[in-house]
Amino acid sequence: MELHSRRLILRQYTKDDKESLIKLLNDKEVSKWTERIPFPYTEKHADWWINNKPENDYVYAIVKKDNSLVGGINLTTKGEIGCWIGRQYWNQNFATEAIERIKQFGFKELKLDNLWAATHKENKTVFRLIEKTGFTRVDDRPYHVEGVGDTKIRPHFELTK
Repeated sequence: MELHSRRLILRQYTKDDKESLIKLLNDKEVSKWTERIPFPYTEKHADWWINNKPENDYVYAIVKKDNSLVGGINLTTKGEIGCWIGRQYWNQNFATEAIERIKQFGFKELKLDNLWAATHKENKTVFRLIEKTGFTRVDDRPYHVEGVGDTKIRPHFELTK
């Protein structure tokens, strides 16, 4: 299922995204803010990401209308939103637009009552982004990564329908 916004399409990753995925994610300034994106990001990582789709989560490539990859966004069935944007696309409101669209999908189509996000305490840019899209910081919590367990305490933001 594709989701559309004014400038973007949120769609499944395809083999055609591989080269762009490697280029955008093989950037320490992007991967350092995530829990699941390795650095360096290699062809092996891209192949795995494109070919292994989670059963219960909604994972989307963020692409412009011309089909160029900008980043990625996901929404879990527990309401967690995660997003990354390639550095060359920072400060162009692509993350804001993608988050607004995935929020709409979560509340209207998945019938979720709450959405949440967590980030690194040093990532003040994401604090502003999350608050700009309607989330409120509620507290700091251990952040759980499947296969890794609890990581550092992360600032936690929530949004209620």
